[in-house]
Amino acid sequence: DRGRTWTVYEGNPILGHIDGSNRDPKVIWHEPTGQWVMALFLNKGMMGFLTSKDLKSWEFQSKLKSFHECPELFELPVDGDENNKKWILYGGSGEYLIGSFDGRQFKSQAGPVRFHYGNCFYASQTFSNIPEKDGRRIQIAWGRVAMPEMPFNQMMLFPVTLSLRTTEEGLRMFARPIREIEKLHKRKRQWKNKILKPGENLLSGLSGELLHIRAELQVDDAQETGFVIRDIPVVYNIQKQELSCQKKTAPLTPADGKIRLELLVDRTSIEIFG
Repeated sequence: DRGRTWTVYEGNPILGHIDGSNRDPKVIWHEPTGQWVMALFLNKGMMGFLTSKDLKSWEFQSKLKSFHECPELFELPVDGDENNKKWILYGGSGEYLIGSFDGRQFKSQAGPVRFHYGNCFYASQTFSNIPEKDGRRIQIAWGRVAMPEMPFNQMMLFPVTLSLRTTEEGLRMFARPIREIEKLHKRKRQWKNKILKPGENLLSGLSGELLHIRAELQVDDAQETGFVIRDIPVVYNIQKQELSCQKKTAPLTPADGKIRLELLVDRTSIEIFG
């Protein structure tokens, strides 16, 4: 019945205490070895890896010093090449390792690399039942946004598609809002080849609570550029090559003298992609 009815397993708990405050099991099917794999936070930044043939009996295989809680383990093709994939071990705070995984042991080849720099992105997970013909790795995260006097507590952030690409710094993971966001668009405005003068506001004539902004900015000899959204500055410092918003700063290197930004403005949040 598609998961609507559950029968409590008489053999619970299937896994006893291992170490510290171990928690947050992430279970995946590992096709090459024909078994289930569990990534489990153990204690003090240590992740454990366990295997099972039936999801009931688990065998501890290895552990790795990495991140604090909420592990995530998945593969991504390098530059879209399905014949060249790397494994990603991801932690709750938005850092990841790139490496290999044989079903028992994760061997790090790069990282840790910070993926998110905001103050409310946490404990993301990726969907495991996306149709094979689709092929995307889609991630959704917990948005720890406090909204006093509102009839809800916090939120889920907008789903993103993950990719792994070659950069000058090595392999890096990228995220972009899923393409289905196009179905939510109601009206569109577009500007091309505009020269922005200090204090000029291209968006002054726009209104609405929900905005999806894509911008490509040529950064030459100016000091700063960006947006002010609901009195919140989103600023790119050209000299430092840094993007900042609400006291959080992320590195952003121009490509061919340009930066590309994508902003999702919701009623309670602003998500920024660069």
